Amino acid sequence: MIDSQRKISGEGFRYDADGQMACYIIHGFTGSTYEMNELGKYMASQGITAVADILPGHGTSPKDCNTKIYQDWIDSVREGYDRLSAEKEEVFVVGFSMGGALTLNLAMERDLPGIVLYAPIIKHKKWTVYLTPFVAPFKEFEDKKQFYKNDKIKPQTFYGYSVYPMKAAAEVVKLTWRVRMKLGQVTCPTLIMHSKADITVPYENGQYVYDWIKSEDKQLISYDNSPHALMAGCDKETVWKETAKFIISYSGAKLSEV
Repeated sequence: MIDSQRKISGEGFRYDADGQMACYIIHGFTGSTYEMNELGKYMASQGITAVADILPGHGTSPKDCNTKIYQDWIDSVREGYDRLSAEKEEVFVVGFSMGGALTLNLAMERDLPGIVLYAPIIKHKKWTVYLTPFVAPFKEFEDKKQFYKNDKIKPQTFYGYSVYPMKAAAEVVKLTWRVRMKLGQVTCPTLIMHSKADITVPYENGQYVYDWIKSEDKQLISYDNSPHALMAGCDKETVWKETAKFIISYSGAKLSEV
């Protein structure tokens, strides 16, 4: 049975399915759980309970986001995962963009049955991004429009901030550096999906993660036309199906009839 409640924007969501299989879903930087909402409903339809929490500083305001440090996000993800794993036999983790980096970090701390990464950010396409920690004290926000003026993909509905909070962005740089240095500690089954048309987090990020993690069971699936948020773009249904297939195939938990 599927719980049909829907919570968006500044709140998390939970879609329940019978059985002991679950996935904990982590949204991206300046986004919200809404961008993962359709995915959550699909997972529940496949017998997988889906839970997502809003990350600290998200679903509130860019100014609030600027007060957070990357450890706040790590702690939130750890607490959310532990809460769900206390009631479900197996909890897989699905992370998008910065949520992918947080998923990788969690995989270094917990014995996960498997992880799914959508366009994980682990490196930054411009070297100037690494100067963000030095620029942030002097510039509070950066308009997102300038980053997407050359985007050839049709704009999609986005539920999140219209600006980048620069102090928080500096924390993303610190987080990705931390995770990148320890990728070899990730050994659980891993599915990575990334679009070659992604201009926010270039495809090379997904390839880098695939090359450097030590998982024996790992797969990288590429898409040609999807936007950064590929779980909500033109290939979304394929992305959902691949996610569910991966979770079910690596789960030893009992799958209920759906």
